[in-house]
Amino acid sequence: MKKFATLAVLAAISATSYAQSSVTLFGVADVAFQVGRGTEANRTSQGSGGLSSSRLGFRGIEDLGGGLKAGFWLEAGYNLDDGTGVSNTFNFNRRSTVSLMDDSWGEIRLGRDFTATYNNIYDAFGDNGVGALLKTTSLGANYGYAMQTRTSNAVSYFTPKNLGGFVGQVQYYRGEAANGANDGTGYGLRGGYENGPLSVGVSYGAISSLGVYGDVTNANIGGSYDFGVAKLLLQAGQDESDARDEKARHYLVGATAPVGSVGQVRASWTRVSVQDTNVQANKFAVGYVHNLSKRTAVYSTFAYLKNKNGSALALNGARTSLGGNSKGLDIGLRHSF
Repeated sequence: MKKFATLAVLAAISATSYAQSSVTLFGVADVAFQVGRGTEANRTSQGSGGLSSSRLGFRGIEDLGGGLKAGFWLEAGYNLDDGTGVSNTFNFNRRSTVSLMDDSWGEIRLGRDFTATYNNIYDAFGDNGVGALLKTTSLGANYGYAMQTRTSNAVSYFTPKNLGGFVGQVQYYRGEAANGANDGTGYGLRGGYENGPLSVGVSYGAISSLGVYGDVTNANIGGSYDFGVAKLLLQAGQDESDARDEKARHYLVGATAPVGSVGQVRASWTRVSVQDTNVQANKFAVGYVHNLSKRTAVYSTFAYLKNKNGSALALNGARTSLGGNSKGLDIGLRHSF
């Protein structure tokens, strides 16, 4: 009887612990038929992530009591068209974090995550596919300084969601250079306001001793307003290298509009340019997403890119000459789970 009583107590404790915790398997499977046209070479292929990046992840939250929670997030990217991991390696380099969070004071998050400046991007195409925002990194190594998407070895603090719409993030990360120097060490700040149809934000980031570029900084400002019939998005940003005395800039004007209860039209104009030069690229994109269910959608996006002078960007793997133009088309299917 004592053994049965002990087992019953252990089972009750386990059930209580399980009730206070949750672990979720989630992911996206997205594949697209992609066409690229350029002045020097065309390409037709099948690619992954035309609407949303294909990914597989695990996330969980444990209730520690008194309003305090612990959480983890492990997320890996993969290529649906050939089954390989991104860069031919399957690892959790999209996000790998552990957190402590509380509704009253916010969240402390450690690990690999989005940078504060990337969290302030307002993009009609969700940073995916042929229509996504042109970043200064698109112009090549000479101009794409600090516009990082993710960073490792980060410690971030996020403000709670009960500040009347005001949101903020403070982030610090170490480059962990072998020689003990500060190479690659940086920080980021973001502040914004999100309430109802309005969302606005501003961010700033800096990285020390980034190779031949020296100390680099980037900043952006953006916002969106949902008018009901359509949502307007605006974005502007700048990367700067003190060693090269150069500044690269990006701009975006975009919009999304619902079509009935199952569709959405997306459109944008984006530009990247280099200050005091004629190096410039402009891209115009329009697309449509049709939701077959809450988890499955078909989509198509067309983009036209116009280069100027030293720019030679091309879409969907095509190649174009300096100052040439390029066209791209995505037709795809996305399923989330």
